[in-house]
Amino acid sequence: MSFFQELNRRNVIRVAVAYVVTGWLLIEVSATLEETLRLPEWADTLLAFFLILFFPVALFISWAYEITPDGIRREKDLEPDPAARAVTGRRLNRIIMVVMAAALGYFAVEKFVLDSAPDVEPETRIASQPPASGTPPASPDEGTDAPNLSIAVLPFVNMSSDPEQEYFSDGLTEELLNLLAGIRELKVAARTSSFFYKDKMDTIPLSEIARQLEVAHILEGSVRKGGNQIRITAQLIKADSGFHLWSDTWDRTLDDVFAIQDEIAAAVTDALKITLLGDIPHATPVDVESLELTMQGRFFYSRRQPGDVELARDRFEAAVELDPNNAKAWAGLVPIYWFRRFGLADPDRARLAAENAVRLDPENPEAVIRRGQIHAADGEYEEFKAAYLRALELGPDNALVLSIWAGVYHRQADVEKMMEFSRRAVQADPLYLVNVMNNATYAMQAGLLDEAEAFVARAAELAPLRTKRKIDEAWLLTLSGRHRESLEILETLPDEAEVLYHRALALHSDGQLDAARDAFAGFAREIGQASHDERIVQAHAWFGDLDLAFQALELAIEANPAMKSSDRAWTFGPFADILAKDPRWEQLLEPAPDYQEYLLESGDR
Repeated sequence: MSFFQELNRRNVIRVAVAYVVTGWLLIEVSATLEETLRLPEWADTLLAFFLILFFPVALFISWAYEITPDGIRREKDLEPDPAARAVTGRRLNRIIMVVMAAALGYFAVEKFVLDSAPDVEPETRIASQPPASGTPPASPDEGTDAPNLSIAVLPFVNMSSDPEQEYFSDGLTEELLNLLAGIRELKVAARTSSFFYKDKMDTIPLSEIARQLEVAHILEGSVRKGGNQIRITAQLIKADSGFHLWSDTWDRTLDDVFAIQDEIAAAVTDALKITLLGDIPHATPVDVESLELTMQGRFFYSRRQPGDVELARDRFEAAVELDPNNAKAWAGLVPIYWFRRFGLADPDRARLAAENAVRLDPENPEAVIRRGQIHAADGEYEEFKAAYLRALELGPDNALVLSIWAGVYHRQADVEKMMEFSRRAVQADPLYLVNVMNNATYAMQAGLLDEAEAFVARAAELAPLRTKRKIDEAWLLTLSGRHRESLEILETLPDEAEVLYHRALALHSDGQLDAARDAFAGFAREIGQASHDERIVQAHAWFGDLDLAFQALELAIEANPAMKSSDRAWTFGPFADILAKDPRWEQLLEPAPDYQEYLLESGDR
């Protein structure tokens, strides 16, 4: 008898086939349940390792032992019995057939049911009930249906052994987000809102995240980086059902990171069946070390802990020194060197960075509008206007562009357009605190107190301890006639200028006139007696001291001529309503020129 016949006689071949089919089925089921059970990345590898390890053990057992009606017996202890062996063979054949049927059934369901799932239908409207604990607040609006072609790129998980590599996983997430945002036909949730869920994805269901961000799909993944080697996994998920529409893994070198980004963008486009009007955007390769420094710079700039802005500046500077064609690093330097509040203002360097960013990446709406802000400050009004219009054309759904445009209309006193663009900015980035607080402030000035209340409540969910947020809440209560509640909040805050100012208004509204005067005197001392602060005008108007209010207003206009031309925000709102009843008001008003005149910092992130 040949060796092959002996293997067949002892049912070794049947056991091998059954083992391989069962092992394949176990691995496939494990991969499918990996996301649902939140198994670690190495779970599949461990299962495959043990299956391979025990394969020769199973073959040895099938060679040395045999299943009989009396149980499992050693082969050498059995008398030759062809009939009994035939019964055992038929049993093993039936087991193989059942396992293969299960495997084929699973393959059919995965291939023809899950993979061919219909396109995503619009999400149902956001419900009015409060969000679950630990989730961000729902939109103050009634909510909008999530469009089919919409996606949120959630922060990729850092799977590296070194926690310091987190900048790379965050940076790759931003790169993918920006790349997908370049697909005009696809709505992409803004970075700030997507990153709100960092470290929360284990506790908040993906369907809830998608509902909050008003998207139909989620792209998530993980990054493992060791030296020059990277392992990237990514999966595209249909939010309402949790089905995986596509997933893949890349084991490459760091030099391949740009190609991987392109492959992911192409895969998402294909999976969502997007009909493109143009080509799929491609990642722009730069020096790999410069890329890593840029990722670190953006990580520090976004984190904003003490000293982080300085670290961000150093990383961006090092990045452009290594690769002067790194547009993202140049763009990262612009706000650091332009805005005085960081204490690093250097207008000449800001101009150079903005010019390089736009020259290297002329279709980056944020770089274009940053350059426009500098044009405005330099008095280059035609260039300023062209840059702003171009930025809006390039980024009609870009939250930064929209928030800055809301500021433009605020200074034009165009209330309708101001609110339109502010709402669009919040819709584009619903969990970004600055946009939410801007919208609350604009709504209060416009007299839309119900809308303001909704956005003040959202800000309270996002930043319950922030002083500026509490001041906004107190001011809303004062405007609503709830002076005592306003004072309860303000009494818990330190005696800083803004707090003293609002405390004076609330005290006066509550009839505590002497206390209001004392609070206002404290405010005046804080800002300096010679100050031409508009809040002095507003406080006198609120107190009914119109002579003092108009005197202060004339001094403010003299100190800031833009108030007679481009900065017209003071001409509407609760204080303007008081002053407008006096005949002197009309004498101060002059027709304002168009918005190209100039623009102060506004809507900055």
